[in-house]
Amino acid sequence: MKVLLIFPPSWHPSQPYLSLPSLTAFLRQNGVREVVQRDINIELLDALLTEKYCGESYQRIVDKIRRMDTMRAATHWGVAPGEREKRQALVHAAETIPEIMKKVEPAKNTLRSEGFYDLERYMDSVNTINEALGVLSALYYPSSMTALNNDMRYSVYASREIFRALDDEEENIFLNLYKDHILPSILEFSPMVLGISITSTSQILPGLTLAKLVKDRNKEIHITIGGSVFTKLIENLKKVDGLFSIVDSFIVFEGEHALLRLTEQLNGKRDFKQVPNLIYRQNNSTRINEPFYSEDLNVLPTPDFDGLPLNLYLAPESVLPVQTSRGCYYRKCTFCNLHLDHRNFRLRRTELLLGDIHTLSQKYHTPHFFFTDESVPINKLREISEALLEKQWGIKWMGGVRFEKALTGELLGKMSKSGCQKVVFGLESYNQRVLDLMKKGIKTDVVKGVLDACLKAGISFHLYIIVGFPTETEKEAQETLDFVLNKEYLDSPGYSCLPSLFGMEKDSPITHNPSEYGLQSIMSPKGEDLGLGYFYEVEQGMSPEEAERMYHYVITRLSEKLCPFPYNYSMSDGLLYIAHRKHALQP
Repeated sequence: MKVLLIFPPSWHPSQPYLSLPSLTAFLRQNGVREVVQRDINIELLDALLTEKYCGESYQRIVDKIRRMDTMRAATHWGVAPGEREKRQALVHAAETIPEIMKKVEPAKNTLRSEGFYDLERYMDSVNTINEALGVLSALYYPSSMTALNNDMRYSVYASREIFRALDDEEENIFLNLYKDHILPSILEFSPMVLGISITSTSQILPGLTLAKLVKDRNKEIHITIGGSVFTKLIENLKKVDGLFSIVDSFIVFEGEHALLRLTEQLNGKRDFKQVPNLIYRQNNSTRINEPFYSEDLNVLPTPDFDGLPLNLYLAPESVLPVQTSRGCYYRKCTFCNLHLDHRNFRLRRTELLLGDIHTLSQKYHTPHFFFTDESVPINKLREISEALLEKQWGIKWMGGVRFEKALTGELLGKMSKSGCQKVVFGLESYNQRVLDLMKKGIKTDVVKGVLDACLKAGISFHLYIIVGFPTETEKEAQETLDFVLNKEYLDSPGYSCLPSLFGMEKDSPITHNPSEYGLQSIMSPKGEDLGLGYFYEVEQGMSPEEAERMYHYVITRLSEKLCPFPYNYSMSDGLLYIAHRKHALQP
């Protein structure tokens, strides 16, 4: 039984994502011997960012300009606006590539070496890579890509547009890239199961493009898609049966037992009713296997990163993700639908977590870990800190935490001594009325006290804020902006802050009682049969348009005061920088 697990573009290139290593470890533990995991996001980036590929792309771009000019001259037609812009993008790329092609490999090597810790070289390297990817994607104008994202004019929320994108060789960046760099090796391996993890909307078109290419060439390979995106689209999948022409099944919520049972059924009676969390087509109808299964975190093995190209990530040292829990222990924030990713909240025993950390640290030669929980519970933070202090393994770590009274100076001091470098908070607002309406369950005085205690303990922090929550006024948004621009925070090493524009997400609590939040109406965007959010109109506070203007103002003010590199660019890069700086300051 061959199983191939794929993590598609686009995702941050600094560190591996946790989904595939968790699934791989469980399958191998349960006797599935031929499990291969591939992060084709980082594989593709590594292949594109070479002088050779840039040179080949340059020639293709020059040839394309010539063909466009020859065709225009032969037909004596004027230039359509879209064609004019496309030619301008191609000409700019042809002018830029000869110079930048010599810089891309040194940029990659800088980010993979000690040069990473020279902030000027780091920034130059990141900018070089993104500029290179921008001009290389001119071949597919108006589509574009960066190291973190891809942008096509097709909506990922409408199946009609997705299917148009999958066959568009002119604009789908990934079609030829897959054919040249990825598809041959998949077909040669010929797995019985191909699992594709789609955890972000930026991965929808790249992931489904790969699925269609594989299915067109080998219909015997069972393609299943997992991840949080389609977990939020369970009801939609009942109606969008066209997706099952390129995908055989979807695994929603958690995938360990589901994927194991799927491999057993494909190797046996093919009774898919026995596979938990599976959505599939049978007898011309869509079947959803309920009740949904939740994993017992205390029987799961340590994640297994074997097979992932850890040397290709754009960082000098590995930062490995681990989990102390699944789900959110709070689950009350009215804007949040992350509770849909996991059915309930569960903890992994601290001794097992410590075993994970020790095993991974020794096996992959790194002290750096990122707890990917929604929020690590306060008692768990205490247990982890005390255990790491006792073990003295030299672990450097960070993770997401809620503002809680129990997050005291004493606990933060203990966390700092245990190796905690930074904590990530969802602040969202510093206006008490807005916080109460969000049902955040926090008080501004507690927020200020916790952050002051972080500064005293020498722990850096990241703040997420939301601009434009329904009924929020410009004055209240300004209140939050003034708070996050606190000079003491700005002057503290490792501080970062990222705003987001409020978006009304599918199945978030606010959608269940809109009048409570001053909403006149909620509307599904027309034509979006895979929509993950809603349009809305407000009775008070900033309108969506006013909120967007305020959001851009907040971004501008933050960028004036807070350099995005490295702390706002990448959490894991920031962790490495903070740990490196502290090490350099030691006597």
